[in-house]
Amino acid sequence: MKLDKNTVLDLMNRKVEKILIYFYDAWCSGTKVNIKEDFDITDDLQKLELKSSPFEVYVEKKEADKFVWAVITKTVTSDHTGKEKVRFIFSNEQVKDRCGCGSSFSFWEKKKPKLDLSKLKDLKNNFKKWE
Repeated sequence: MKLDKNTVLDLMNRKVEKILIYFYDAWCSGTKVNIKEDFDITDDLQKLELKSSPFEVYVEKKEADKFVWAVITKTVTSDHTGKEKVRFIFSNEQVKDRCGCGSSFSFWEKKKPKLDLSKLKDLKNNFKKWE
């Protein structure tokens, strides 16, 4: 697993000793990734070995395989109020679907909705009646 250079420098400058990288449910494609600095180390967590990392990196054991060859990149944008918003972009070969902004993803291919063309034609005909 690899973290982008700016994230690593930020964590080093703030003298962070450990981080937890975790997935959570989100809109669009279903999953997002985040980093937590304040957490307790439990039996559910697994420590990842990162080359020359100045801090310890933990993930949930059940999700550890998803971090193999993963790259996590921090982005900073502003929301509708102009307030700074930090989000992380998760990339690896296991990601099968991604939302438009890139921060939401899925490990499963998006199911294509089945279209019922007869219902669509009925709707079209009903709208013609109102013209």
